[in-house]
Amino acid sequence: MGYSKELYEQAMRILAERRMNAETAAASLRARAVARDPRTAEIERALSGTALSVARAVLVGLDGNRTGNITETVSRLQAENEQLQKELAVRLQAMGETAKNFEPIPTCPVCGDTGYTGQRMCACLEDLLRDLSCKQLSALSRMQLTRFEDIDMAYYDAPDVDGTVPRRHMEDVVAFCRAWAADFSADSPNLLLRGPAGTGKTHLSLAMAREVAQSGGQVVYGSVQRLLRQLEKEHFGRESGDSMERLESCDLLILDDLGTEFATPFYTSGLYEIINTRLLAGRPTVISTNLNQKQLQERYGVQIASRIAGCFQPLLFAGQDVRQQKLMRRLEGEGV
Repeated sequence: MGYSKELYEQAMRILAERRMNAETAAASLRARAVARDPRTAEIERALSGTALSVARAVLVGLDGNRTGNITETVSRLQAENEQLQKELAVRLQAMGETAKNFEPIPTCPVCGDTGYTGQRMCACLEDLLRDLSCKQLSALSRMQLTRFEDIDMAYYDAPDVDGTVPRRHMEDVVAFCRAWAADFSADSPNLLLRGPAGTGKTHLSLAMAREVAQSGGQVVYGSVQRLLRQLEKEHFGRESGDSMERLESCDLLILDDLGTEFATPFYTSGLYEIINTRLLAGRPTVISTNLNQKQLQERYGVQIASRIAGCFQPLLFAGQDVRQQKLMRRLEGEGV
């Protein structure tokens, strides 16, 4: 998979920050320990001395200027080093510290937060690049500001067009979405959020995205129009990147406002590839739309419409336009 130079540099900056934080934490530990127990400073100096002695013994043996049992000398010095490390660990443990010595503890013990093991990219860097790529595609500012707790159910007390009050129904829908996000896994069902404009589909989509992302899932959220436009830019060489791979491989993909994008053959083809690939791979997808099943088929054809109908669990939204209700409340408050 390909990543842009900017994304790679961002990942390497994060790894460098992790190394710096580990070094800072080690220095802070050293300062605290020395302040409480001066013997720890003596042990650290002795450890440095034994390391130098081992190196000197090996070099002397290599140049052949001295005789003696180099192996025995090195073994003795290593034993002294191990004994000093044990004493240091005991003293640190007595202070309530978990570290065994003053060495920085990296986030990734495999590569030491360098991103590579030899010439091979470490799994931690691969995960970081995927995560950054997903975040780059997503509307993160909106995702971070939207929560389930922010949903005001009072807006669903207004009677629907058929005279029914949708509050009870919408409380069930919100509860289902909340439980779905809390229990999210690769086995979670695909969801189709369907209903009139302004009834809360985008708000719930963002709240689910936020919940899953905070639990460590790689989430891509965005309007269908924006995500497909990004694919188009990359396909025709106007921008670099591999957004299609991100859309197909992320843990959760949320396609908001299906049906509001421009109707073009490229968009329809791209949408089919995304939905079909994720279905085959068993990766959960959430779609929100104002279109009913007949309108979906007329706009996208049987292939896409049938997959959505057969493989997505529908959640029907009801009520009057919440945005319009908020506007009316604001105007009334201003005395307009």
